[in-house]
Amino acid sequence: MGSSFVRRRRDEIVRLLEQNGSMGVAELSELFKISPLTVRRDLDALASQGMVRRSYGTVELAERPEHDSSYERERAKRAIAARAAQLIDDGDIVFINTGTTALGALEFVLAENVTFVTNNGRALSSSLPPSSTMILTGGEIRVPKWSMTGDFALANIGQIKAGKCFLSCSGLSAQRGLTTNIAQEMRINELMLENSAFHVVLADSSKIGVDASFSYGSADQIDVLVTDSLMSDEHARLLEQAGVRAILRVDV
Repeated sequence: MGSSFVRRRRDEIVRLLEQNGSMGVAELSELFKISPLTVRRDLDALASQGMVRRSYGTVELAERPEHDSSYERERAKRAIAARAAQLIDDGDIVFINTGTTALGALEFVLAENVTFVTNNGRALSSSLPPSSTMILTGGEIRVPKWSMTGDFALANIGQIKAGKCFLSCSGLSAQRGLTTNIAQEMRINELMLENSAFHVVLADSSKIGVDASFSYGSADQIDVLVTDSLMSDEHARLLEQAGVRAILRVDV
């Protein structure tokens, strides 16, 4: 309930900025009847997603949507994360890799008593449902993604059997499947697939049909692909032929 309320408030902040261009922290605090500290937390979360740009006492959209396609991609990622979060049930254990879209699903989870296991150090600053538990894999920290890799991370993931995994990717194609540009994350992602029963991939349409450098999973391992409505019908047909069991396309 709390997580859903926070999500709706942050979406409303973005809509207000679209209308007004920029707003003050004090103005938002009064409008939503929340403390300036809570406003700043909301703005920090939106800034980390590339949605807004902050200056002293004020905030504005990072880019105007009519001029910047990256803004639309960010909106697509949020919509994908929100839809994917609906696939999490009470009591689930869920692997989450270092992808920003996969991690973004945390903000939208309504299920209770969920255990999340991730190698994404940025999870520490994410909104987490109150009844949920976060487990960090540990390992070697790699910036700027704050990903955790190496033998220590692999050993910890290897001891866990999860009901689901949520994976983002650098690319997904029918031919090469799931790919990443980070060699050190390849084995981590492979092990999350191996040690989970149900595989959800979160990828906006700009990733579909793309082959990155390192392959870590085949298309037929994907139970659900959550993407946006801009993915072509041809790509959907090829992925389904390659074994993807379900494709959910969200409107953006």
